Amino acid sequence: MNIKSVETFLLRVPLKSDITDSINTVSYIGLVSLKITTSTGIDGWGFNWTTAGGSEFVKQMLDRYFSRELIGKDPYMRKKITSDLFFIENFGWDFRMGRNGLAVMAVSAVDMALWDILCKEAQLPLWKVLGGYHDRVEAYDTDGGWLSWSTENLVKNSKRLVSEGYRSIKMKVGSKNPEDDYERLKAVREAVGTSIRVMIDANTKWDLETASYWGRRFDDFDPFWFEEPINPLDIRGHAELRKKIKTPIAIGESIHNKYTFRDYIDQKAADILQVDATKVAGITEWIEVANLAEMYNINVFPHTNIQQPLHVQLVASSRNASMVENVNWLLDVWKDPLIPKNGFFELTDKPGTGTEITSEAIDRYGQP
Repeated sequence: MNIKSVETFLLRVPLKSDITDSINTVSYIGLVSLKITTSTGIDGWGFNWTTAGGSEFVKQMLDRYFSRELIGKDPYMRKKITSDLFFIENFGWDFRMGRNGLAVMAVSAVDMALWDILCKEAQLPLWKVLGGYHDRVEAYDTDGGWLSWSTENLVKNSKRLVSEGYRSIKMKVGSKNPEDDYERLKAVREAVGTSIRVMIDANTKWDLETASYWGRRFDDFDPFWFEEPINPLDIRGHAELRKKIKTPIAIGESIHNKYTFRDYIDQKAADILQVDATKVAGITEWIEVANLAEMYNINVFPHTNIQQPLHVQLVASSRNASMVENVNWLLDVWKDPLIPKNGFFELTDKPGTGTEITSEAIDRYGQP
């Protein structure tokens, strides 16, 4: 079996309404989908995405540089293939240049597609190919804690989620006036009680002094974690912050390689890792980070937003992971979407990685 053809698709998927966090207002998802077809007729699918413009550059990289390198290759030589892609024409995507940015996004899609081929050939879902540990995975909801929501709507939505069976919900902080964040968190905690986990996410907005002061104030309401409080490149700053506040620090959405995760662990700068397979070089590197975290008894709760069909399977195969973020976007794009019931995702036996999109989605949202 070898790789016969490579095809890419660019989709622009509008959201039902604009959402806002501390640094962005998002109105659509830019999705790049990759289909690798083998000589035996198996289609492997991978993808990557953005919450703004720029997805077309990932598609161009796949089309112009990566596709020709994939034709004729043995798809089971996944690690060799993806390693070689970083060295094409010795440009700036060489992993020695920092292993970040567009190259990682494109390699991630290739890695996913090759895993999808392996799983479909084995006629097994990814979580069983990797070795299952959970047969269901808890969901925590993010799609309701946006800064653009009024406190009244935030509280109303929090109560609704609890009534639907969620035991964990996340809300955004990082307002222009942090006192507003304090009052919003207070209102949510009073509304849902002490038995519900409430997480807060600053999306890298604050400096160390601000995060330290407000982190101590937020401790009053027992957040389950404080996500991306400051610049994700500032490992030392996170280590200092961790000493100053009681709330566990979660980091990973904006980290693009396993070496940075290693340094966070070494410097005792994070309590929870949120490694995302679309931010690092795919499923393979996600597994490496999760395994490293397990050695240090650190939990992994991946950042997901749109890719629940993939990350639920990764968490289901991990001893040190048990919860996946849920945002109800792109449900009409995935061939096999996952929707939580009573606060949990149920695993299925459908072969593959969960990364395949429908032809209807391509027709509806496809871009030239």
